[in-house]
This record gives sequence, structure tokens and C-alpha cells, in this order.
Amino acid sequence: MRTLVALALFSLALTGDSLGQNSTKKIRSEPSALAARAGSAVAWRPDLDAALAEAKGSGKAVFWYVPTIRGSFMDRKPEVDRAMMAGPFSWPRLIALLNARYIPVKFAADKAACERFGLRPIEFIEPGFLVLAADGSEVARQDQLSTLHPAWFDAVLAPLVGVEPDRGNPLPWTPSAEGGEAEESPEALFLRGAEAWRAKREGDARAAWEALTTQHPEHPLAWKAAMELEGHGPLARGLESYDVLPDGALAASGSGTLCAPGVYTEAELWRRSLEYLLSVQRADGGFHDSIYDFGGTDGLPNVYVAVTGIAAIAMMEGAARLGDSPEDVALRARIEPALAAALAYALDDAHLNPEDADELVWGHIYRLRAATRYIELRGQAGGSPPDAGTPRIDLHGLAQGLVAQQRDTGSWAHEYPNPFVTASALIALGRSNAVEPMSDLSDVVAQGARLLLRCRTDAGAYTYNSVREGGRPARAQIEGSVGRTPLGELALDLWSPADSIGLEKAIALSFEHQHHLEPARKYDDHTNRFAYGGFFYWYDVHGRVEAIARLGEGSAAARAAFVADQRARILALPEIDGAFIDSHEIGKAYGTAMALWCLAELE
Repeated sequence: MRTLVALALFSLALTGDSLGQNSTKKIRSEPSALAARAGSAVAWRPDLDAALAEAKGSGKAVFWYVPTIRGSFMDRKPEVDRAMMAGPFSWPRLIALLNARYIPVKFAADKAACERFGLRPIEFIEPGFLVLAADGSEVARQDQLSTLHPAWFDAVLAPLVGVEPDRGNPLPWTPSAEGGEAEESPEALFLRGAEAWRAKREGDARAAWEALTTQHPEHPLAWKAAMELEGHGPLARGLESYDVLPDGALAASGSGTLCAPGVYTEAELWRRSLEYLLSVQRADGGFHDSIYDFGGTDGLPNVYVAVTGIAAIAMMEGAARLGDSPEDVALRARIEPALAAALAYALDDAHLNPEDADELVWGHIYRLRAATRYIELRGQAGGSPPDAGTPRIDLHGLAQGLVAQQRDTGSWAHEYPNPFVTASALIALGRSNAVEPMSDLSDVVAQGARLLLRCRTDAGAYTYNSVREGGRPARAQIEGSVGRTPLGELALDLWSPADSIGLEKAIALSFEHQHHLEPARKYDDHTNRFAYGGFFYWYDVHGRVEAIARLGEGSAAARAAFVADQRARILALPEIDGAFIDSHEIGKAYGTAMALWCLAELE
């Protein structure tokens, strides 16, 4: 089975000489000449001041696409920009609107522009845009654009220049009659490829997009198709959607493509998020939209296994919550084979890269969590699950795979030894041990618990990295431990409860300092001195959610308050399509699956 060119090149790289054992080398392909033309049909002006001068003469508004701003250290800026150029700025309808009714400018904000328009790192998160009147005054701004949907861009931009949005057509174009009897129009070819891609017929998708690039090489959709074929495009990465959205989702929320409050019920979020996961799962059962390569390109297979394990949990939780309506019955029928395929992918050792030590532990943790949850929900302890296509689950073997990753110090590590991955490993072992007890974990968990205690301050904060044996006492700020404190205390509560400061206290501390985590939710790097980044958002929230779920009857009142608070926070975070995201790098499948897992735990 052929997948994206970028993934094929990555697989070749793994088997070649370019990557050694546990390489930290990042292999990031560049678009081909054809793909690099994506977005160029917009008549971009390169200079903001010149565009404003032109606007004064024409009376048109300026559409200023801001790919980044001065001082921003957000990771993967080229990839974020490619998603925009091959997404909105390759849609024929938006191209026509920008060229006819606006003065479009693409300009990375320099010091003067940042000061003039109040653009500050973390506060304005790329990608985004500003609309400026002919006199230079600001008319509108949007940042944090993560879900690329034509109807939303139409609804936001068309009325500003007196154009009625095309609400009846969610596609980014009006299909044309171009092409004769022997060939399809560019729009039809691209759409055929898009439909095949979502249906997991990758070969058919490639064939349609390749035909588009050869038959219509000068069409903007051909350049977009090349981007998709090479793994740079937003559709293949799960960021672009043509689904029909309710009118409320098209209203500006003030936070980019974050949905306005109250548009979706919780039941609707479950259905839409499950539909999203089904649409981005690949034919091999895995989820490959992540480009998280902080530990090197050789870690990506392990990231895929981890994300697939989390997505499997979300699908099985969703299947358990769907009702008996025809819509839910049909959705459940689609989930079951997708779940079986996801489990098969995650549990297959061939999909792990054991040569990588940076992300391998996450593959072990989350496939163990998925297998454990399957048995918890479907009662197949020690047996072979009856669902067609689901592999036999060897829970002990999966747990031993995780145990083998522990270091002599008692710590587990991903890119470095640290208490949060140690806590996650201990929690995974605690959950699996409750389903199928193991007799040889005492030394493992004792070492892990001692490591956690060495990393904890008297205030209950956990260090970012592990503290060495015989080193200085742990030094950490509670403001930077929103996720680590409940994670660490949950692990201790499972294995060494006498040493825990108490889950209720840990959760309260986490909520108290949540405001330090919030600004990082869509930022693909560390944001401040507390070392938060978008890739920590759902991970930290999930750690707190699991701690809340474990609170006993003695904390019933606190538990109810914590549940209400956390549920409200999650339900305020869907994107306009009803799915979820934090980091562009880890991917939208991860964010969506984590959000659903959190909602399930809070029940």
C-alpha cells in the first residue's frame, strides 16, 4: 500500500545510512517545484507599507496574511505556512475574493509592524491575518487558525467587503465545466482524490491527484494536489475540512477557529469527533498526521503508535456511549472495524522503532493503556477478544515491554529522563496490573516511586527533568507543575499512597495555576519560564482528569466540583468542526482523541 511520498521517504531514511541508532537527526523534506507554487495564485504584495499605500489609492481593504511575527519562536513555521498556502490560499473561491476585493499582502511582521498593531509572541499565535481599512486602521484580526474550512473563511472575509457568503456550498470552489469529455475538471479531480483519501483508498487518491498535476499543471489545485501528494498539504494532515457546519460554527469566536460557545452539545461533539477520527485514520489502521520529531525523525513511528493507541481508546469509549438511534447505530458499525484496525496497528511490534529511545516509551505506554482499556470495557481478561479482526491481547507482554524501558535510576525517559514520563509509566502499569496482576513489579514500582519523590518539592511541585541520585534537592515551581503534580501524585496513590500529598490537594494546586498552561495550547514550542508548550496541554489535562476520576467517596464534594470545572473547560475548546487540537505538530487526531478520553474519564 502506498501512502504519502513524505512517509515513503521517511521509511527509506530509516533503512538507509542517514540515520544511526537513536539518531536525533530531523529529516524534513522540501516541496517540489510544482508544490512550492501552492498559494501563489493569490496576488500577494510582499510589503505591508506598499500595500497600504495602494489601498489608499484604490479604496480596497488590505488582507494581511501573517505567517509569523518578530520574536516568535514557534516551531515548524514552514510547515504551518505550507498548510495555509496549500489550504485556504489554494481554494479558487477564496483566491478570487482576495484578488478582486482586497489588496492581499504576505508579510512576516517586523518590529515596526508588531509595535503598530500590537502583535506579541504567544498572544498572537501564527498562522493568522489582519484586515486593514484603506486608512490603515484595523478592521478584523484572526490568529490560531488550525481548522481550515472554506465556509468559515467565507463567513469571516466576504461580508467585510460587501460580498454575500456562499453558505450553501461548503466546498472551496464552484465546480467548473473546464475539461472536455476525455478529462475531468481540476475541481472534480481534486474532490475525487479528497473523497478517496477520507475513505482510506490512498491509491485512488494518489491517482486522482497525480492526474490533476499532469492534466492541469497550471491550475492552483494542481499545486495543492502536489502538496498533498508530498505530505505537506492540510487535507492529508487532517487540518482541512469540507464538512457542512452549523451557522453558529461560522461565527467569529475571537480565538481563530475555536468554535463559539454553545454551538455543539456534548453528544454532538462526541459524534463529530468520532467522525473526524474515522476520516483521518489510514488504511493500515494507524494515525499518521503527527509531525512531532523533537527527538529526531526516527521517533515518528513510535509517535504514530502512541497516537493510534490514544485514538483507539477514544473510539472504544465513543462506541460505548452511542445510543440506539439509526445515526448512532450506523456510526458504531463503522467504529468497530476501525477500532480493530487501530488496535492491530498499535499492538504490532513491527510498527515500533526500537532503535529510537526518544519517543519509544510513549508507544509502549499508550498501546498498553489501549489494551488495558479494551479489556476493562469488553471483559476479555486473559482471553482473545471476539471482535473480528482484533488481535489477541497479551497484557503481560505489553507491560513487560514498558518495564524494559525503565532505567537503573528508576526513571523512564523519552527525550530525557523525567518524572512526568515516569509517572505515566507507573500509571499505565497500575491500570494494567489491576486487570491482570503481575507478580514481579515490586522492585520496578519501588524504584519509580523513589524517583518521583526525589523530584518533588515540599510544595508538591515536580521537576521538569529527573533529579540525579545524590544531587541537590528538587527545585521546581508549582506554577510550572500544573500537569506534573496530579500525574505524580496519581502514580504515588496507585503504588505508594502513604507518600502522596493527596489527590485532592494535587488537583486543587493544578487548577490554581491553570492560567500558566492556557496560553500554550496552540503554540508549538515552550512558551515561558514554566516550560509549557502546546504539546503539553491535553497531556497535562488528562493527567489531572485521571486524578479526579480516582478521588474516593471521602472527596465526593470536591470531586463533583472538579468534574464540573474540568468538563466546562473541555467543552469550551472544540474547533469549528467539533473536533479538538492543541499542537499542530502532534496533530489534530491526538488532540481530538485526548479530549474524548478526558470526557469519558470525567463520567
